[in-house]
Amino acid sequence: MSTLAATARALDAVHSRFGFDLVPEGPDWHPYPTLPVRLGEWAAELTGEGRAPSEVAMSLLSGVTGPVLRPLAVAWVLRAELLAVDAATTAVRRRGRVTDRAALACAVRPADPAELAERLAAMGTPIIDTLHRVTRYGRRNLWGGLGDVLSSHALWAGRHRGDPPVVLRARFAEVQAVLDRVSAEVGAAFPRAEPFPLVGPERETVAQVRGTCCLHYRIPGRTHADGTPRYCGSCPLIDDEDRRVRMRPLVDEATTTARTAHLGSPVAPPR
Repeated sequence: MSTLAATARALDAVHSRFGFDLVPEGPDWHPYPTLPVRLGEWAAELTGEGRAPSEVAMSLLSGVTGPVLRPLAVAWVLRAELLAVDAATTAVRRRGRVTDRAALACAVRPADPAELAERLAAMGTPIIDTLHRVTRYGRRNLWGGLGDVLSSHALWAGRHRGDPPVVLRARFAEVQAVLDRVSAEVGAAFPRAEPFPLVGPERETVAQVRGTCCLHYRIPGRTHADGTPRYCGSCPLIDDEDRRVRMRPLVDEATTTARTAHLGSPVAPPR
């Protein structure tokens, strides 16, 4: 099995956003155990600007968990590895209002759904409990948001590799099985994403419809030129016809990846 450094190098080599650091160097890093306090401060700052508490909760959730869940999901999909993350040895980097990278010090083991679920529950619980306390947004939707982030990154990794739809769907089902275990661990049922097929002239791929809206369309200023909300392609609030238009770049990228797989062609982040 790979060492942690080897996994970090391998993920960074695949895509610059897939990797993680080994040592949190510099003033912008926040150890995971300090995040409950920091989240309270960040939430107060954002709600003080007039942003809705529910949107603040979901934005901070994806912000602080995304940099950890991304390499966790990618190592699982591309390398069949479990990054045995632990809060005590994890940090995230926040520059301004953007949390963009994690630093991990953990064991690397063969992929194990039961252990992955245990670690997701342990890492997610203090974050979700804090966000619920400071924003009063429901734990159920917060857990749903965390699950959506995990499945989105798993699909992104598979699409990047050029996996066909049947493999992407199987991987998506594996993630949902892990989330079943998380639900049992935390004692709460929560909304789940659904796979969404995308068919183009030359290639098919799979994206997802989120089970829980990320609420980013409610961020002040996040509108189109005509003032209408800027929804994500994976948003559960839009219809499938609109969704196919918004997600069309994923089909084009899947086609390009299939044509240039030997070049390691990158694809865009999940929509």
